Amino acid sequence: MAPKRSAPLANASSGRSAWASAAADGTPASTRRPGAADAFENAQAVHGILLAEMAREWCCNMSKHEQLPYLLQLLDDDSPVVREHVERELIALGPDLLVSMPEWEKRLSLKQRAALHSLLSRRRAEESDRRLWRQWPLFEDESEKLETAFQLLSDFQHGWKTPIRLCEMLNNLSEEFYGSGRPMEPVSLSRFLFISKRLRGNVDDYHDPMNNNLIHVMETGLGLPITLAAIFILIGRRSGLNITGCNVPGHFLARAHVAGRDVLFDCFNGGRILSSREMAQLRATLAPNHLHLLAEPANAVMIVSRVLQNLIHAYERIGQTERVNEMRALLQDLDEVVGA
Repeated sequence: MAPKRSAPLANASSGRSAWASAAADGTPASTRRPGAADAFENAQAVHGILLAEMAREWCCNMSKHEQLPYLLQLLDDDSPVVREHVERELIALGPDLLVSMPEWEKRLSLKQRAALHSLLSRRRAEESDRRLWRQWPLFEDESEKLETAFQLLSDFQHGWKTPIRLCEMLNNLSEEFYGSGRPMEPVSLSRFLFISKRLRGNVDDYHDPMNNNLIHVMETGLGLPITLAAIFILIGRRSGLNITGCNVPGHFLARAHVAGRDVLFDCFNGGRILSSREMAQLRATLAPNHLHLLAEPANAVMIVSRVLQNLIHAYERIGQTERVNEMRALLQDLDEVVGA
């Protein structure tokens, strides 16, 4: 990024500080002349307009990628006029903003990051994905339900439609498994995914909300028991294998028929198969009203509901109230559609 282009916004920031100083000059309200408050508010508005015009003229001379860090720094500007202009410019970047976000987001303050996620969240709502969200539970095919829901959740978390689509990633991984010449059976697929491709549990940052995002999990190789099992299920369906979820409390598992019997896979820990002893221990820890979960396959609605609960808890831990409310709204929509 050319240093000479950083000057306009550096001056603009200085201008903002000057206005802020004028607002806090220490003059008691009772001693100010009549109309002083109105004059100051008018001055703030003029400042906002001037700063927005400066930013607009300056941005015209820069590429989209060069504009982004400076626009992000103005997300929490004191002037609502500036904030409105910055939001318009960021929205105009479209998918380019998503591609660049990993590079710049960590450099933002907590307030700027919250403002960015608020903007993206509002944008998602404007694109009517809530309507699409209420449709997927009505699909007939369980695999299509699960994949569509995870794609939408990824879109909601990113703020716009992700530049990489889940379907493409799953197709590529499925084709790679087929091309490996391995037997088309669950144990072979488990070894391919969790040993060869090194998909594994995120033990260092278990509560990161992105562990629930299937695209992120496939990109990083790190996820939760339930998201790793979802990948196992969806790749299995593409390979003609009937792999299902096992919705036991505490640690989601996957189930498949191997050598004439049903077995459970721990996708978080290398995709290993639970031994007979471990199965007995698991049964002993379950409440009587949960024993049926060992035999019943978890359908798409069960899996997605659990993922939403994970997301609510994860966002609560880091104080992102707006994201908590968004996930709760999605869960409420799902409950309403399923219960209708």
